[in-house]
Order: sequence, then structure tokens, then C-alpha cells
Amino acid sequence: MTIETAFKGTNVRTALKLDEQATRAALIAMLAKCVRFVDANKTLTEGDEYKMVLDELVKGFPTFTIEDWRLCLYMMAKETFGGYYERLKLAQFVECFTKYEQLKQPVITKIRQDEAADFQRMRTEALRYITPEFGTEFNPIAARVSPQEWFRGENRLTYTEREEMEKRAKARTNE
Repeated sequence: MTIETAFKGTNVRTALKLDEQATRAALIAMLAKCVRFVDANKTLTEGDEYKMVLDELVKGFPTFTIEDWRLCLYMMAKETFGGYYERLKLAQFVECFTKYEQLKQPVITKIRQDEAADFQRMRTEALRYITPEFGTEFNPIAARVSPQEWFRGENRLTYTEREEMEKRAKARTNE
């Protein structure tokens, strides 16, 4: 699993709203698996501690998806974020989640830039077919009409202005 695929998953807060009990159980199971794997002397032992850690992480990192949690806890188990020195409590989880968020930031930025470029390309393609032919900036008469005004029916070209523009266009093609 990569950060890109984890980013496209289900947001934790959304999952908690849809099915709180199952989502909490899954997240606590992920936390417990990580704690068992790390095998630190000072760690989470009681259900209340797991609940507190879960609540704090959900509150502190509301944009994380369930897949982000899974990937981050997997990276913690691999000690990607550094050693834990026989201690794995709330502070260590917050520190690792913060490091994961910093690791995730450039990837999200790239995804958002790609989305913006795709949107711009699709918008340009769509507008290519519906932009009025006399609403371009190449023609000084037509430049006075913005596309928004054109679609609202305001400030359109008069019949004589349109005929004049058509004559100019024909003259250019005949040259």
C-alpha cells in the first residue's frame, strides 16, 4: 500500500459516523496489533488507554483515512519513524502520526495539482464547444462581451456588429 492509495480511502470521521462500533473495533485492532508487534515494556495495556489514544488520534488527525491509519501503524511496526526505546504510549503515537502526516504532505500536494490540471483540461475541452464564437479576445468588438454576460443574455453583439465581424472574417479567409 502506498500513501497515494491510502489517501483515496474512507475518512475515519466519515466511517465513525456511518458505523461507529465497527470502525472503532477496526482501529483498536490495528493499534493492538502494532503494540503487540513493537513489544515495548511501557505500552498500552487497558481498554481505557486504547480508547483515549484512539480518541486523541482521531481528534488530532481528522483528515486521515482508515488506510492511512493502517499504513502509518504498519510503518510504526517497522520502526520507519525511529525506535521507541521500550515505550509506546500516546506521545509516541502522536509523534509517529505527525511524521506520517509530514511524509504524506508532498504526495497530497501532487495529487491536488494533478486534479487541478485535469479539471482545467476538462473545463477547456467543455468550454471549447459552448464558448460563443464572437466572444473571443482576438476581436476588439467581441472582447467587450464576457462569456458570463453572453450566457446570461446581457451585452450581446448587435446584428450590425455581427455582420461586420462576419465580413471581416470572410475578407481574411479570401486573402
